[in-house]
Amino acid sequence: MGNIFQDLRYGIRMLARKPAFTVVAVLTLALGIGANTAIFTVVDATLIRSLPYKNSEKLVQIWETRQAGEVTQLDASYPDYLDWSGQSDAFEGICGYTGWGGSFTLTGHDTPERIEGARVTTSFFSVLGVEPILGRSFLPDEDRPGAEQTVILSYALWQRKFGADSNIIGQRLILDGEGYTVLAVLPRSFQFAPMGQAELWVPLRPYLFQVNKRYMHWLDVIARLKPDVTIEQARAQMDTIAARIEKEAPESHTGAGIKIVPLHDQVVGSVRPVLIILLCAVGLVLLIACANVANLLLVRASARRKEIGIRMALGATRWRLVRQLLSESLLLSVAGASVGLLLAEWGIEFLIAVIPASQLSSMPYLEGLTINARVFCYAGVLSLVTGIIFGLAPAWQSSRLDLQAAIKNGGRSSAGADRKRLRSLLVVSEIALAMVLLVGAGLMIKSTLRLLEVKLGFNPENLMSMQLELSGSKYSGDGRIVAFNRQLLERLEALPGISSVATINWTPMQPGPGDMFTVEGQPSPPPGQEPGASLRVVSSNYFRTMSVSLIQGRYFTDRDNESSPKVLIINNTLRNRLFGDQDAIGRRIIFGGDEPKTFEIVGVVDDERINALDEEPAAVTYRPFLQEPWNKLNLVVRTKSDPESIVSAVRSEVQAIDPDLALYSVATMKQLIIDTPQAFLRRYPALLMGVFAAVALVLASVGIYGIISYSVSQRTSEIGIRMALGAQRRDIFKLIVGEGLMLILLGISAGLAAAIGLTRFLSSLLFGVSATDPLTFIVISLILAGVALGACFVPARRATKVDPMVALRYE
Repeated sequence: MGNIFQDLRYGIRMLARKPAFTVVAVLTLALGIGANTAIFTVVDATLIRSLPYKNSEKLVQIWETRQAGEVTQLDASYPDYLDWSGQSDAFEGICGYTGWGGSFTLTGHDTPERIEGARVTTSFFSVLGVEPILGRSFLPDEDRPGAEQTVILSYALWQRKFGADSNIIGQRLILDGEGYTVLAVLPRSFQFAPMGQAELWVPLRPYLFQVNKRYMHWLDVIARLKPDVTIEQARAQMDTIAARIEKEAPESHTGAGIKIVPLHDQVVGSVRPVLIILLCAVGLVLLIACANVANLLLVRASARRKEIGIRMALGATRWRLVRQLLSESLLLSVAGASVGLLLAEWGIEFLIAVIPASQLSSMPYLEGLTINARVFCYAGVLSLVTGIIFGLAPAWQSSRLDLQAAIKNGGRSSAGADRKRLRSLLVVSEIALAMVLLVGAGLMIKSTLRLLEVKLGFNPENLMSMQLELSGSKYSGDGRIVAFNRQLLERLEALPGISSVATINWTPMQPGPGDMFTVEGQPSPPPGQEPGASLRVVSSNYFRTMSVSLIQGRYFTDRDNESSPKVLIINNTLRNRLFGDQDAIGRRIIFGGDEPKTFEIVGVVDDERINALDEEPAAVTYRPFLQEPWNKLNLVVRTKSDPESIVSAVRSEVQAIDPDLALYSVATMKQLIIDTPQAFLRRYPALLMGVFAAVALVLASVGIYGIISYSVSQRTSEIGIRMALGAQRRDIFKLIVGEGLMLILLGISAGLAAAIGLTRFLSSLLFGVSATDPLTFIVISLILAGVALGACFVPARRATKVDPMVALRYE
């Protein structure tokens, strides 16, 4: 221990004698370690840490599956949920939840506010193992029709809206014009990622038309496995139940199965590949930083040859010298980790800040993210491993000295051939690693741009989207909903700055309801295999407001009302799927259910991207609002200038008609497109990989600048002789640049080979771009070569300014 402390004290003195070297090395390492720590903090919170529920590893999500059709995974119907919970003994408990009808307008507290919520079965909190901090959870009979309306509040809503009033239990809240009794307040730590925005919870109480309809899939189901039951055992039992249901209801469940997924995988599954790729990318940045510092240590070791030689002459063994030099490397890595932890805190804030609010709400596990004990240990281990990685090779190389030559020449002699080869190898490695990162970032950025260039089928310029919901007794009839919609559109169209306005039940980029149907005059498909399409209910001016092109027939008009025959507009994808090249106008579609409805097709419009940008356009049917009014209104407002400028005026008009209504989910259509999950899962890694690639490019440039600059300083005498013998300045410039160019070409070649092998792991995140896109590889190679050659330019210019007489006296 005495020798170790002696090494550390001596190492501190040696590092203090060269503050410029120490600062550069520490900052380089801090950048790499800090970036790794920040990314690992997110990985820890997302992929490693358990969900914040009791024995969360036993929680699973249950889905219904289909062997045929476009949709292979479905929510459960309410009858299915009852059968699953009643016939299975593999679970301690089973519960359901849904966001449909779970949002409420809270009135009676200043201005009306739309509160996101969820409807849950009464077993929901007991299955999750969550106990309220105030009050009690739901009782089994509180979801039956006619029972008292009750609500449970999140901790955040209790704090924000009710000032953490400890007497809140038993108070009455007015939600959508109806009274609800507060039963409980949930713990601060309770976060339910699938319903990340939910701030209140009410009993499920399915609507009467949902209770016995097996074809209506709307309920998400979670279960807790019994302690001695595995997922495989539960799956086998649920398959038996699915087969039994299929026999009982072949018309809706032919080919139906059941899928069981660990809840943790369900919550984080979509972001897992993104985080793994980012962790690998930031690891490459750290390797480049290590190579840079290793090169610095090799250069510094050349200046310490005389010191090392004297110590060897006095009896120091090679192991003793390696240990001393490694102790200095470890001191650098520990200092780099200390500064890196500070940078990591800023990095974490940046990582969270660039996540759109709409996506962050579904990631509550990132709330209050900070460096914890596990992350701190990770940073500590990373610093030790880093110190050994960048310190071992220079230490081993420095201890291989010709004793007599070292003492005779001291620090003025050039490095040996082995040391020069090692420094060159490190620079080549830096360029190769930077190449891999730059190619990955280039592919991700190009993929994101391709995704955002997808034909939308409508014009998002100057388009604003807003939502409001008409609920409560005052909007209990279709006539009242239609009257409100008509009055609101008339008021908004009269506002200056608005060129057009319309309503729809679900705007593009929002998942909405669908329906199955048959086509009159065509053979009926087997039960459960009927064609389906997304359902949009629109006002007559919708297509003009959105600038959706009419392909065939006509748009809706105000004459398409409740007293006229039911009509329908379909999109081009559905037309091609049902009728091919035949004329669709006048054809009739029959939607099933207890009361089948027949609609005549009066128009065909261009495909709107209503769901995912990275999928083919979905089949869509449009119905006129006047024939089938919805209480959920999505306003789409086209403006003459900045769309955000009309928000306050629209809100005032809504309040003038009904002061109890709240306008919410206000966003431009462009923002909705950018913030879609498909765009986010590409834009976010593209942004971060772009940052990492830029850092890697800078570090690689510094590395090649350092080795060329050092080479010039060591070859001063040679350069002087060449110039004395007649070499021109351009010859010296080409000589130095040629040396750097050779390293650059070797690094780019190695990087290209590595990138071709590694970028295939990005394939799942790419859209419209091949993992081996030639143009990206060529452009990135040229950029990296240009920047690296620029780094060679300064030392090459300095070499051309060498005075031959001074150079000849250099040694």
